[in-house]
Amino acid sequence: MKFEIPFNADILKKQTDINFGLTWNKLLKRHKRDLVICLCAIFLGILTIYGKNNIGFIFLVIGIYGILEFCKFNFAHKKAKQNYSKIVLDEISLQTEANENSIWEFNDEYFRYKDCKYDAKIKWIAFKSFRIIEDNLFLDLNVGNRSSYIIAKEEVGENYFQSIINLVEEKIKEPAARIL
Repeated sequence: MKFEIPFNADILKKQTDINFGLTWNKLLKRHKRDLVICLCAIFLGILTIYGKNNIGFIFLVIGIYGILEFCKFNFAHKKAKQNYSKIVLDEISLQTEANENSIWEFNDEYFRYKDCKYDAKIKWIAFKSFRIIEDNLFLDLNVGNRSSYIIAKEEVGENYFQSIINLVEEKIKEPAARIL
């Protein structure tokens, strides 16, 4: 199967938002939970100090340290989001200016992706897993960080999208997640 897909900035934004969220959401939840625990430690420390017990200072210090760590993490998250948004906007600008269709080729031996910057032919063994999230197929490469090729159902149509999934299921044995 071979597709020539015109560039769509809205689809790219949606896909990159999903990808960024997948990377950061679990950490955000954990740090928010830790913040609640730290606030409880501060409250418990204040009550203990009020009750004339010096052990409350330990709870107070632990809670304040946790809040500082939360603030540090929150700052890092916002900075990463700004950097990621800039990269996405630069990519949108480049792709819009190039005005080329991307080529997505799925066959038994390899996957091929071509756009104005890349022309990659990748054997199926190079993929670690695949995920289907919000009608987007993520083909995850077997590299250190999570690097993926992402194609949306709306780019190829429902029938072709299902055919691609069937081929990918055959070629990549370990789906990371199947969220439809």
